Amino acid sequence: MANSILYRLLAGVSLGVLAFSNLASASTTCTSSFYSQYQSCLSNSAFCSPYASPPDFVAAHPGCFPGGSSASQAVVTASSFTQIGAISTSLVARMQAGSGPMAVTSTPVRGMAAGGKSPWNAWASLADNETRQNFNIGINKIKNDLSVTNAVVGGDYTFVSGLVLGVSAAIDRGEGSMQPTAAAAREASTTKGWAIAPYLGYQINKEFSLDATVGLGSGKTSALGGADSTGDRLFYAANLNYSRWVKDFQFSGKLGYLHGEEDLGLTTVNGVAVANTAAKNKLDRMLVGAQVGYWMGNGAQPYAGVTYLGDRRKSSLAGADPIGKQAWQWALGMNFFSLSRGINAGIAATWESGRSNQKSGVLTGNIGMRF
Repeated sequence: MANSILYRLLAGVSLGVLAFSNLASASTTCTSSFYSQYQSCLSNSAFCSPYASPPDFVAAHPGCFPGGSSASQAVVTASSFTQIGAISTSLVARMQAGSGPMAVTSTPVRGMAAGGKSPWNAWASLADNETRQNFNIGINKIKNDLSVTNAVVGGDYTFVSGLVLGVSAAIDRGEGSMQPTAAAAREASTTKGWAIAPYLGYQINKEFSLDATVGLGSGKTSALGGADSTGDRLFYAANLNYSRWVKDFQFSGKLGYLHGEEDLGLTTVNGVAVANTAAKNKLDRMLVGAQVGYWMGNGAQPYAGVTYLGDRRKSSLAGADPIGKQAWQWALGMNFFSLSRGINAGIAATWESGRSNQKSGVLTGNIGMRF
């Protein structure tokens, strides 16, 4: 009798574990039944299992809820903030090209006027962003990955007063995967978007310059199961840049403020809108950075830098922030200048440390040409 009861108990536990495993695996697919479970979770947290609340449910499934806290930081950083960085890098490279060992010091010419007589300039940037998230929600271990390629092109005109006005365009494409519980299989998702951003730069004096931009665009996330989320993008930023040469060493700094928004409409599953899935994400970032470069005399300038990042996020779908609001961003790179041809280029690797549950890195290449 006791053996019979024990056998039935073990069989029941085994079936329960198997059923939970199948439920967890199925729940990762962004289908109509998945969102029905989410609606039940909203009405009663008892139906959120294996999560404790609707915000936890959302944070564990970034491919199904791109408006959640775990997804929004990675997407805004890899799209809008990458475009802002490309614009600032292009402007700073032109402004610095007329000072220090790179130019004849006796020539009384502003940095932006160096490297050619034409006031027109064109540039391009290509960046590969890799983000890995690993955090716990209750007893559930969550793993999210996102890889985004961002391409930006721009053109601008330099005025004799030291003012640059220009416009840039960007497209981004990415692939992600999510694993909302240890028992669940990984599920794939894709992201894509575009943005147009006019910008300006102003060289205050030999050492200080300003750059600012504002941009508009659109983004879309698609997930297995027929789920699509589309929204509008808005971003703006301003940076104060500093550069000083001491013999062949260049000491530079940056103080900046960046703001990015995504206004996502209702998620659709095979064309049918899902209630309570619209979201508006906002990400504000303050940054303070320093960099040291060495002029090698043959057009090449290696450099190393570090930047402090302070983030503040807000989302209508997000609960507690599982990622971390502060980070150190480290950089190693090489700049190239050819003043006779009016060309500047560079390649850089950056990576973050200090966030609680996220690691990210970016490999970037850029080129600019006066003509």
